[in-house]
Amino acid sequence: MSQEPRAEDLRRQIRTADEQYYNRGHSDLTDAQYDALFVQLRELEAAHPELITPDSPTQRVGAPLPKGGSFATFPHLAPMGSLDSLMAADEVRAFVERARKLLELGAEDALTWSCEPKLDGVSASLLYEHGALVRGLSRGDGERGEDLTRNLKTIRNLPLQLAGPGPFPTRIEVRGEVIMTRQGFAALQQREETSSEGTFRNARNTVAGTLKLLDPRVVKRRPLDFLAFAVGFVEGREFATHGELREQLTAWGFTVAAPGRTAADLDAILAFRDELEARRDEMPYEMDGVVAKVDRTDLQAKLGRTSRTPRWALAYKFAPRLATTRVERIGAQVGRTGAVTPVAHLEPTELAGVTVRNASLHNWALLAERDVRAGDVVEIQRAGDVIPEVVRVFPEHRGPDSRPAAPPATCPACDGPLQAEGKFVYCSNLDCPAQLVGRVVHLAGRRAFDIEGLGPKQVEQLVQAKLVTSVEDVFDLRQKEAQLLELERWGKTSTTNLLKQIDNSRRPPLQRFLNGLGIRHVGESTARDLAQHFGTLDKLSAATNAELLAVDGVGDEVAAALIEFFASPKNQATLAALAASGVEPQAAERIGEGPLSGRVFVFTGGMSSMSRDDAKAKVEALGAKAASGISKKVTDVVAGEDAGSKLEKAEKLGLRILDEAAFVALLESL
Repeated sequence: MSQEPRAEDLRRQIRTADEQYYNRGHSDLTDAQYDALFVQLRELEAAHPELITPDSPTQRVGAPLPKGGSFATFPHLAPMGSLDSLMAADEVRAFVERARKLLELGAEDALTWSCEPKLDGVSASLLYEHGALVRGLSRGDGERGEDLTRNLKTIRNLPLQLAGPGPFPTRIEVRGEVIMTRQGFAALQQREETSSEGTFRNARNTVAGTLKLLDPRVVKRRPLDFLAFAVGFVEGREFATHGELREQLTAWGFTVAAPGRTAADLDAILAFRDELEARRDEMPYEMDGVVAKVDRTDLQAKLGRTSRTPRWALAYKFAPRLATTRVERIGAQVGRTGAVTPVAHLEPTELAGVTVRNASLHNWALLAERDVRAGDVVEIQRAGDVIPEVVRVFPEHRGPDSRPAAPPATCPACDGPLQAEGKFVYCSNLDCPAQLVGRVVHLAGRRAFDIEGLGPKQVEQLVQAKLVTSVEDVFDLRQKEAQLLELERWGKTSTTNLLKQIDNSRRPPLQRFLNGLGIRHVGESTARDLAQHFGTLDKLSAATNAELLAVDGVGDEVAAALIEFFASPKNQATLAALAASGVEPQAAERIGEGPLSGRVFVFTGGMSSMSRDDAKAKVEALGAKAASGISKKVTDVVAGEDAGSKLEKAEKLGLRILDEAAFVALLESL
């Protein structure tokens, strides 16, 4: 089964969490839940590199900054990246060995690491000029951050002027984490009971929300602390080691994350992590792992960084926490792609600081394999899925009436028919309400209808207001302008802009139209192949199974999904409604003759001079085809920065490999 829908769903969930956390000051996911999602996506893309997109969360940092937000934005003087989050000792070992190999160190050569706690707070970057604080920014998208200076200045332990006699660096960006101690958070919760400040779910979300407040006086009442952990940009000062930097930050008046320790080797890093994990509940603030950095700054510079993370620093996370509870019942939930999956509804239990009521069972085959039943006593952990998962069943506690759970006969959301496909069960009704928000967000995406302003938050609001009850309703919103203006946060300008975006999207290229429909197994690349092969929607919708299988890249699963989709009366009604609303997919131009005719290109790794989408468009315009995976049909592989397994496979097959410079030179020569 194609993994593209799963990758798209993981990216959507991570982007939603990023947008909430970085731009709205709260998150529906805990740090552990977010990390588990990210690990799934990273592993899926590693196994299927053809699924990597330039805007994947694994390729970037933070979240796109909100347009028209309440805070001005400024560029960081140096990119504010993230760290590789590792979950196992073997991953740490591989990271350390890779660093040693890049530094060309022998077995007898030492490599010292500086270790400290990984704080569970909100990152910020402080710019000091000649020792005086001039600006404080959020992480933002890693390149630019929101100006939170007024709020950050209220933090009591954050120095507004560097301590000491100087001289101070001309300019320096001090990076750190804004946190709330356990004691401070408990006091705030007690105060909340007799005030109107609101409900506080956990310390991290409270910090994130506090920094987004528009009134610094309210921020000042919150018990925030700033713990420094790094320097981004510095002018007029050098540090030989990270240990020296920590000492200087302390001398300047900053609090640094403690305890800190120098590790002479891998075993010392692992021991520090294990020690700190055992003490995590004794620490004054929340932490979710340890950070290890190559101590010498000259070696850090030599190791460099990827587009997202440094090659000289890692985060080794603590193990997920476990809890035992009872399954009240086995239910079913419907995802954006129509997958109906089982979920265990649990007796509420506390797990790692949150109350857990549901646990993932992934699919019906896994449910049967683990034999999880209503009434079972189970062990759960907060790792491996958006919600916790069941990792162990205690069948000895079962009653005599216990029975295995079975998939529902009809869709639990729309009561429509279901179709079994391998381990999964699907609802193919486009108007299924459980799929509606995800489908509309997908339809409005940049690679589909490209309707800016229809993100998850906006679509949820439109669905709740019943202004959108089906995907085609998006294109009738102009008739509901008065109702739009009545919604919270919908002013005249935002409403006018959205309606203009919708009008401009009514004539999408056929491949974007097909991608936007969210047909199972039909992602961006398959939609492009179908559009170029059939040219028009009418020809595609009338295609036989044999005609579909003749398309390069279309197999039995894709062909079956397409035939099922176009045979559905509900889907035909949706297509007719879209047409009645003025949506006209534009016929695709078949790939014609050109100087690159007959050549098939695959792109892997990052490119600095253009995006991979632009590169694909350029070779297609010149008569070539852009493929997503390595095969014997491929003639050219363009390998950018951090090219992965596709490059290794191409080398084994003896394919022609171009670096970015050679690829650009090829284009310029044609």
